[in-house]
Amino acid sequence: MKLSSVKNYRWQRTTGIVLLSIVALLLVIALYFDSFLEVDPLIQGDKTVLDTGWDLWEGDRLIESGITLPYTIQGLVDGKTFTLTTKLPDTFLFTHPSLFFETSMSSLDIRIDSESIYSFEGDTTPWKSPVLAGGFPHFVRIPDTATGHELSLVLSIYSDNPFAGNIDAPELGAKSDQVLHQLRELPSLAFGFIFLFTGLVSILVAIGLQSGEERRSVWHFGWLELALGMWVFTQNCSRIILFRNPVLPLNFSYVALFLLPFILIKYVNASYRIPERFSARFLTFSYLFLLGYVAGWAGQYFGWFTYADIILYAGGGLVLFIISLFIALIVDFIRGNRELVSFLLAVGVLLVTVVAEEALLLMKIELENATILHSGMTVCGIILLSHTAKIISRGRTNEIREKMLLNLAYTDSLTGVENRTAYEKRVQRSESLPHVLGIIMIDVNDLKPINDSLGHAVGDAVLKLTARTISESVPAGSELYRIGGDEFISFIPSVTEERLSQICDRFNSLVLSLPECRFTIACGSALFRTKGNRTIHEVIAEADEAMYRTKKEMKHNREPQRGLYR
Repeated sequence: MKLSSVKNYRWQRTTGIVLLSIVALLLVIALYFDSFLEVDPLIQGDKTVLDTGWDLWEGDRLIESGITLPYTIQGLVDGKTFTLTTKLPDTFLFTHPSLFFETSMSSLDIRIDSESIYSFEGDTTPWKSPVLAGGFPHFVRIPDTATGHELSLVLSIYSDNPFAGNIDAPELGAKSDQVLHQLRELPSLAFGFIFLFTGLVSILVAIGLQSGEERRSVWHFGWLELALGMWVFTQNCSRIILFRNPVLPLNFSYVALFLLPFILIKYVNASYRIPERFSARFLTFSYLFLLGYVAGWAGQYFGWFTYADIILYAGGGLVLFIISLFIALIVDFIRGNRELVSFLLAVGVLLVTVVAEEALLLMKIELENATILHSGMTVCGIILLSHTAKIISRGRTNEIREKMLLNLAYTDSLTGVENRTAYEKRVQRSESLPHVLGIIMIDVNDLKPINDSLGHAVGDAVLKLTARTISESVPAGSELYRIGGDEFISFIPSVTEERLSQICDRFNSLVLSLPECRFTIACGSALFRTKGNRTIHEVIAEADEAMYRTKKEMKHNREPQRGLYR
């Protein structure tokens, strides 16, 4: 290395070290000055749970004092108004605290010393009152001056279902903390997106497939994933971060719950060969769920009851449906239907995760989200998708095999053009022929003398060469068939009589110009019009007669053909 290059390298390295040192020093100084700024962090972490010292009133009647939340009001609560009162702390942990409270099947009025600061009123007319259904989160700013004052929660309940009358403890804290705490279910939201995306993609793929077993399997798998996605997606924090009305997505939860049995049995029918008596019975049971959704809609619309009133029964029915189907298919598996192993494995994984979730609840171990259950649902979906992929692969293999068999059935094994069977099938579909169709009959002259003098191998070579030459010289879209030992017929669409005659004359000249051999062919042509007064068979007969006339003229105008010359 030259001395100047060494000096230049050392200068660059020294300059870089000096500049990086200055940047590091300025960063330390900036951190020092900025450390004097006092800004509340987004996550403050502190909260006050208002769970003790509550008094419960019904109107002016004190029901119970000194209760601890969560609490369940006993007896019938529909149409009644209850008031919970307690004293706010003498000091708040920080300024402008937010009160987080979740209601179910009730309106809410929050008061400080009997003065309302927040109101969520449900309309009591049919259909509107169910807006109060589900877990409805409320975030309410509490004035700093409210310390030590009386807090009242006024609940007007609109149902007697198992969810009504359950009261959770309110929390005082930063609204950002409370919202972020709701986002503990963010993994479930991701699972919901995955299910929805997989379902939509599967349905689009099914639309692009031809009708058959594979299309039905992909189609019903897509709807199964879509139903699971609607259920998972709308049961988590999507209710407060994606929807202005957090109860609106619950409609998708309800319809998914009632649709799942029907979609599940349709998927099983499309993807597995199960006894018809099994599928018919379970399909009938699934109709009861669909009727249940219709009944729930009518009950909610006319104010008789709501979906929330029958949700537990529907959920229990769904569990019994899946377990019954699982047991029935186990019996069929034992009897020899080994194809069911993937479905039994998928449902087995799902049931294990459900049992695991329930076991944790019994042990009073509360999870931040339903990741275990949703992971089980994901594994279940992957197993079913793999089975559906096998069905698609099997369908493609069968399709290729069928095409190969059809190709063998309709292809002449010697020349490679279509055979007489394909020709007859094509003529039968004369309604699909072009409006104008040129027909050329071709016959190889003196094939028998060629076979007798030079052997059948040479005769076969003549036929192959004839088929190849004609195939390469006819216009695009034309068809060529070998219909006899030395006879061919070509269909040429949208051609004039003059052009047809030129093509016919050109065939023989092309054969004679081949360097490999020297033999002749005879051609005859005719023009078929679909709107004419002659049938396709009559026009073919005309072309055949023209070919024989040409053949006869060729024999009278030349010496007898001596065979094939190389």
